Amino acid sequence: MGQTMVERIAQTHLMEGPARPLRAGDVVSLRPRHVLTHDNTAAVMKKYVSIGATGVADSDQPVFVLDHDIQNRSEANLDKYSRIGEFAAAQGIRFYPAGTGIGHQIMVSHGFVVPGALVVGSDSHSNMYGALGALGTPVVRTDAAAIWATGEFWWQIPRTIKVSLEGSLPGGVTGKDVIITLCGLYNQGEVLNAAVEFHGSGVAGLTMDERFSIANMTTEWGALVGWFPVDDVTVTYLRGRREILG
Repeated sequence: MGQTMVERIAQTHLMEGPARPLRAGDVVSLRPRHVLTHDNTAAVMKKYVSIGATGVADSDQPVFVLDHDIQNRSEANLDKYSRIGEFAAAQGIRFYPAGTGIGHQIMVSHGFVVPGALVVGSDSHSNMYGALGALGTPVVRTDAAAIWATGEFWWQIPRTIKVSLEGSLPGGVTGKDVIITLCGLYNQGEVLNAAVEFHGSGVAGLTMDERFSIANMTTEWGALVGWFPVDDVTVTYLRGRREILG
């Protein structure tokens, strides 16, 4: 029996090396390419200190983006933002201050997410990274702190559900309509805690933005991953971002 894409991508990020084939249910230690935290970075910092960590294992892994409560100008929130910025500077971590943009959008548009990579975030909508053919999945704050401290985290490989999209979207229908419809049609836990892989002839007709919307909202469907295959649409988007970013 062949492997799913989630199993194959996870296998390439095994701490022990990629030789062991993975299957759903395996509990393994993985090294992600990046880990996103946002305003909850302050809470992750507390977890980080509580496990006795004194230095970030790989300063290239974490990405901090302040995007959740930027309208809050209270002294307490501004102090929290200041402490996050100071921690990032001290550890040499990429830091995007309030007003820069939405964290997940920065991850996909600034080159942090690439096909075949494992990219996680301490946010439930990290599934969005699957739109670029990556393995994107959420982690809890303790796991994010563990990645800061050690470069790795434990993960159980989820079962995979294949979703075939056929045909094309009529005018006025969006990617968000697609995922909301799926949530309504299959609402009995069919994809709960599963990885969803989208296939079928209909995928080619979806724009990159539509794929981002669908992958992002597989979270509302109860899934841990929303993955799309890499095709010309993906490659065109990535090449365009490369030209912009230089």
